[in-house]
Amino acid sequence: MQLSMFLVLLLCLVQGTALASTGITDPRPVILDEDSERLNISRHLSYYEDASGAYGIEDILADWPLIASVEKPDDAYNFGFTDSTYWFHTRIENRGNPSDRWVIEGLYPIIDRMDVFFLREDGRIERHLAGDSVPFATRGRTHHNINFSFDLGAGESTDVFFRVRTSGAVQMQLMLWENEAFSEADHQERFVLGIYYGLLFCMAAFNLLIFISIRDKNYLWYVSYIAFYGLLQFTLNGLAFEHLWPESTWWNNRAVSFLIAMGMFSILGFSKSFLALKENAPRLERIFVGFMVFFPLMALASLFWPAYGPVIRVTTFMASVSVLFILAGGGICLYRNFKPARYFMIAWSALLAGMILYTLKTFGLAPANFITDYGIQIGSAFEVILLSLALADRMRLLMLENQQIQEEMTHRLEQRVSERTSELEVANRQLEALSSTDGLTGVFNRRYFDERLSEESVRCSRSGPLSLLMIDVDLFKPLNDSLGHQAGDACLKALASAISATVNRRADVVARYGGEEFVVILPDTDSAGARLMADQIRKKICGKLGFTWNDRAVPVSVSVGVATAPARQRVEPDELIGAADAALYEAKQGGRNTVRYRDCASSHAGVQFPTHQD
Repeated sequence: MQLSMFLVLLLCLVQGTALASTGITDPRPVILDEDSERLNISRHLSYYEDASGAYGIEDILADWPLIASVEKPDDAYNFGFTDSTYWFHTRIENRGNPSDRWVIEGLYPIIDRMDVFFLREDGRIERHLAGDSVPFATRGRTHHNINFSFDLGAGESTDVFFRVRTSGAVQMQLMLWENEAFSEADHQERFVLGIYYGLLFCMAAFNLLIFISIRDKNYLWYVSYIAFYGLLQFTLNGLAFEHLWPESTWWNNRAVSFLIAMGMFSILGFSKSFLALKENAPRLERIFVGFMVFFPLMALASLFWPAYGPVIRVTTFMASVSVLFILAGGGICLYRNFKPARYFMIAWSALLAGMILYTLKTFGLAPANFITDYGIQIGSAFEVILLSLALADRMRLLMLENQQIQEEMTHRLEQRVSERTSELEVANRQLEALSSTDGLTGVFNRRYFDERLSEESVRCSRSGPLSLLMIDVDLFKPLNDSLGHQAGDACLKALASAISATVNRRADVVARYGGEEFVVILPDTDSAGARLMADQIRKKICGKLGFTWNDRAVPVSVSVGVATAPARQRVEPDELIGAADAALYEAKQGGRNTVRYRDCASSHAGVQFPTHQD
């Protein structure tokens, strides 16, 4: 026991003597005990800003006690974008851990260049170099993050100096790992990142196939956004440098700015198209167009502008501003009840939530666990899935809208067809009426009379009798010659009206046979009824017509021939017309203004009705 205590005291004395020779002390060293496997050493660092970049390791060792910061940082150092070179220092003391192999991991893999100097107890200085502007093969371990392997056995200590220079942000988030624990954590991280990038690839491929199928430009914007954003994350995680371009340090250094610019161009185009800003927010749409012109220019500047630092700073700042406008556009469309904006805002909220969780973990305000460690990946995975759902929902709404429009158009078309059909039926009836109506008198014409008489003759052979009246105006030619054709036409119109008013059954047909002759078809009417109707017509015209011309009364009378076909007996229309015409001839020969009857079944003349000169 005494011997062990003596050896420990002797070791401490030797360490103190060696460190004192450099003049460097560390009030907050990193202590490794027997349970140490993973330590966050970010808050154990002191720093110095070398604005000119002139300091070397010898200068730092000589001046460190005078120039180093003394305050303890609350969080990992983050100096943002700067042109200065920064030096950091910490001391690592292994006070009882049996492992002698350790790894320092930098959690910000896009630092251009990081030099690490291990100051050993015997005065030796070991130098390591890594960064995204240094060939990947120089790293101590094949890992996507910057890392440095070193040996430190139990009872040993070492001072570690970091020299950092980058065109991007200076973020010193450092983890100290026991070698086996680092390997195990690396396997777990690669598994998680494999699932994440596999999801991005599947979503991009799936939506690309949809675009090829339906040619909706929203899907093309979305696929390009996934591609650029996924490649950006692949680069930020250091995986692109490890697997895609391990020797292309120039491109690896400039890829971040290029991918940010093209990713923002894609998401702005997607948001503008998806949210239909041209209709929902025209002024905001013009701002989006301006951003979409700006970011491709910044992508070109990333490749060709000599100084990369100003390019990445401007690109990152404008990307942050653009995200605010994207959220504003989604909020405006959601406020205006544009339904696809719901999934859009939920998707962006998921991404922001993941970023906030990761930021809170970084600043020590949230515990380090699986969700906070991979907050950005989890949030962006949900964003990608939800945006895909948003596209599907938008397509569903468009299909419903198109279906509703189609139904409305179909209804309108059917309504118009129905209206046109009704109009056509009316026109056909009007045309039929015109084709079957006498143009002067308004009663049926000769063609319609012939058709109806044929139909009634057939029906008469199966049922009741059929009678026909032939009416002729007495002395019409002298009237027409003396008073003129206009008077004759007016007389015929008056006669047609009087006959139609007297013959009031729906089945009866009044027609103009030709010239001053009229005919009346009387279905289901025997000879007595036909003669009675004929005499009524004669009396009405002779006594009540009251035809006048030029304020002078003009007497008008008619002669009527009546013929009847017996029931259930086949009589040809010509036979019935011939019998009625013969009866009319007898009425004319008998003195006019009279009615004569002839039966189709006999050849004798009918009985003469008395002539009334009233």
